[in-house]
Amino acid sequence: MEQQKPKVIAYAKYEEVVAERDELKKQLEELKANIAPEDDNGIEWLKREAIHAHKLLTEKEKELEQLRELFETAMSDKERLHKENLLLENQIQRLKEANDELTAKNERYFADLMRLEQEVKGLRLYALQKLHIDVYGA
Repeated sequence: MEQQKPKVIAYAKYEEVVAERDELKKQLEELKANIAPEDDNGIEWLKREAIHAHKLLTEKEKELEQLRELFETAMSDKERLHKENLLLENQIQRLKEANDELTAKNERYFADLMRLEQEVKGLRLYALQKLHIDVYGA
């Protein structure tokens, strides 16, 4: 349970990193488009900025790949847990059915026990009366 929460957060982070990566690519393209050939200092600055943006982009792509793997792991765990949950639900259903059968059998045995106890009580009374008649006469 505790692992699922970071994975959900990881997916949100994944989306954030994708958006940031796209923004960096867009900025890099804008920088390349705005380079003026007559401005050497500006060109050098833009080259440094492009290199820096490329490094950031590479870092974000690595982070994105890690988050993608985390997300895929979360999805496979979710699938596995879903299957396990279905198996457990089936097992619960079978146990409930077995419990119902045992309860019904217990009720039948209890009814038989009560009936037999009544028979024994009747037989004891009969035996007592028979003994009484045999000993004392009718």
